[in-house]
Amino acid sequence: MKRRDLNDAVRQRDSEKGIVLIVVIIILSVLTILVVDLIYFIRIDMEISSNTRDEIKARYIAKSGVHIAAGTLRQRAPEGIIDINTALGRGSGSSDDGYWTIEVPFFPVGNGGASIKVTDERSKINLNALVSRDSNAIDWQVLIELRELFRYLNIDQGKSERFIASLVNWLDAPLENAINDQYPEGAQAGFYLSLESPYSIKDGKLDSVQEIRLIDGMDDELFNKIKRYVTIYPNNKKINFSTASRPVIIAAVKASAAPAIRPQDAFNVNEVSDDVAERIAKGVIEARKDDPIITLNKAREIANDVEPAAQISAGLAGVAHSSGQSETFTVRSIGSLGVYAPTKSIIEAILKKTKSNKRTVVDIIAWRES
Repeated sequence: MKRRDLNDAVRQRDSEKGIVLIVVIIILSVLTILVVDLIYFIRIDMEISSNTRDEIKARYIAKSGVHIAAGTLRQRAPEGIIDINTALGRGSGSSDDGYWTIEVPFFPVGNGGASIKVTDERSKINLNALVSRDSNAIDWQVLIELRELFRYLNIDQGKSERFIASLVNWLDAPLENAINDQYPEGAQAGFYLSLESPYSIKDGKLDSVQEIRLIDGMDDELFNKIKRYVTIYPNNKKINFSTASRPVIIAAVKASAAPAIRPQDAFNVNEVSDDVAERIAKGVIEARKDDPIITLNKAREIANDVEPAAQISAGLAGVAHSSGQSETFTVRSIGSLGVYAPTKSIIEAILKKTKSNKRTVVDIIAWRES
């Protein structure tokens, strides 16, 4: 009897030892999981902190690129930058169609670098200049510029006319003694309110080129074709022939023979032929190789050499910027940090040059980060 009690006691102790061992193993497993999770989350937090730090650094590098461009614009006219060892570090570029930019592929800033691109907003057609803010009057020259640009880009005429008419209605406002939504051919206020996801017509100037995506007649294909040739800056329609591309120069030359106010007989307005407009545009782009500043007088000389018609030379005063030196530029700066998988920050800023007390001042009038 005693021996059985002893055996039972031994078995009970062995059983208790097994339970304790299991409990210890469970506790160690839980602790291991907790430690592994803690290490994992610490590592994640460190990576997040590191990424946040790099994003902030990249953002400031991009900001530095904008201010480098602003400093260069303050010191000189960018239209005249042709020496690749001057300006922002590399120089200017121009495509076959005369599209002008100043590009710096890489400018070292701190531990990273900035890629900088400067574009002249006067090298484009100003969409906001199509309709007068005071009277809703349509500027006939801007209208012709848009029509000719779309024609040059081989955009279907029906599609382009629908968009232009809708653009007019988008820009004009409910002014006293003025017609609002004045083009029946274009979308009017009721059209936008009837959409599945309705919104109101603007009845005012565009705040960005991207806004035209909201206008009836615009789609991705059309937007991608025209976006580099249109702008909402500056305050008037004058185009800088020092920086304008071939399509824009041709459109401006074609519009130069027409009055700004729509004539009574719009169909009998003297037109500039495609051949003459092409030759004038070619002459302007060729002349920029010798002297990059194309003033109004220089543009007139080139036009007279091609076609000594009075209406072209005189009409250029209505469409061409007189000094050949602009005041409004877009700067796109990409700040990057790292080599293999760099952290990047993109800033697009609109810079405006003005004279103040005989000093050149460059103000930032728009800013967008991505």
